[in-house]
Amino acid sequence: MTDKHGNLQTKPPAKTPPLVSVIIPSYNHAQYIDQAIASIKDQTHRHWELIIIDDGSTDNTHTVLQKYRHDPRIRLRLHKTNRGQTVRLNEALDMAKGEYISLLPSDDWYLPQKLEKQLALFEQLPNNYGVVYSQGLRYYEDTKKNLPAKTNHQLKRGNVLADLLTGDFFVYPNTPLVRACCFQHYRFDESYFAEGEAIYFKIAMRWLFDYVPEPLAVMRDHSYNTGKQTWRMFEDNLRYRQELFAHPDFPPSLQPLKKPVLAKLYRLKGWEMIRCGHNNKVGRKLLLQCVKAYPPSLAYWRVPIGLLLSFLPNTMVIKKSNP
Repeated sequence: MTDKHGNLQTKPPAKTPPLVSVIIPSYNHAQYIDQAIASIKDQTHRHWELIIIDDGSTDNTHTVLQKYRHDPRIRLRLHKTNRGQTVRLNEALDMAKGEYISLLPSDDWYLPQKLEKQLALFEQLPNNYGVVYSQGLRYYEDTKKNLPAKTNHQLKRGNVLADLLTGDFFVYPNTPLVRACCFQHYRFDESYFAEGEAIYFKIAMRWLFDYVPEPLAVMRDHSYNTGKQTWRMFEDNLRYRQELFAHPDFPPSLQPLKKPVLAKLYRLKGWEMIRCGHNNKVGRKLLLQCVKAYPPSLAYWRVPIGLLLSFLPNTMVIKKSNP
């Protein structure tokens, strides 16, 4: 083909689609991991690599994964020792070659258009957007049902750090697609066994977020989810937020949130200890710490009522109600 001046025109080369590095951190999920892998192979966006990093599984996960050894798009790193999820995720990030990173727990799975729809949104966004997440579904093993996540109505875009801190919403943990540069700047903190979705607090200090308003991933709910370890989660969440407020990248304009944010953690855990009859004495101590950290917390009815109930025997379970 020639232009009006007779010069030969050549068709510009097709743009190479961005490479997405999907990372599956694996531990004792032999019965689930095939479904996680299949959900990557079924993606409508075909330009991906899959890194599976196993943290010393003691079931037959390593045996299950052997059949993927010869797939050129799948790389296996199978460890004999258990070091913790944060250590293994950093190791996998060092292996990743993609422009974007997507983290998939080995007991969850993606819907087929997840990567395609998130990449399409990224193409419309400036480079200061680091994360595109989405709504999610939750699969309950006891009922075998997929149900919309309760957080699907709480989506936020733009600068989301204040919303994350105050608990107005949280990023559904298996949905984000993240620019690789975000993880190059903020690594997982290996002093935590599992940093989980808290990594997005750090990323939100520097990058903006957007979302696809439909479910793109499914989280499996079963009896031994990491998230069921509630006391450990409380301790980690408390320390994590204390360290976040002290981080040099933390915006000074949000420092006034520190006291109410920490007080809320004490309040929620204290009420849980009392409501569920776990340990009234510990629950009372946590509620008193809540008031000490932020005296206006007494305006929340659960704080004075919880303090009164904490003097009763540890036998009463209070029916859960909305906050």
